[in-house]
Amino acid sequence: MAATQMSEEKRRLIEESERYRRAMGRELQNLKAATAWVPKTIGIVRATSPILALATPLVGLLIRRKKHAEPGHDRNGTPKKGLVATALFLFEVMRKARPFLDTFRRRRPHPVEPSRPSKPSPQAASPRVK
Repeated sequence: MAATQMSEEKRRLIEESERYRRAMGRELQNLKAATAWVPKTIGIVRATSPILALATPLVGLLIRRKKHAEPGHDRNGTPKKGLVATALFLFEVMRKARPFLDTFRRRRPHPVEPSRPSKPSPQAASPRVK
């Protein structure tokens, strides 16, 4: 009687285990279907991240509002920010943007031109006479 009870319990556990395996398989299929968009989105983000990293500060510079409390000119009517200050500002922006530009260039390899056969020199073509 105990042996029959044990074998019946084992059979029930095996059936339950098989049901759980099938349910997990179905859930895995559902998970794969629900996350199929992730690799494509990651590819798009990787392709556009250098451009976005460069464009964000530039857009901020273009749409920023000027402060009204601070006068924009000195007493003699010349602008506060001179040519040297503007050049230094642009130099600083480009210095910070350079790593992004280098990364962007590395990802897009330039096509390699096939090597052209060189022309033989006229002296090499004619035999030397002594």
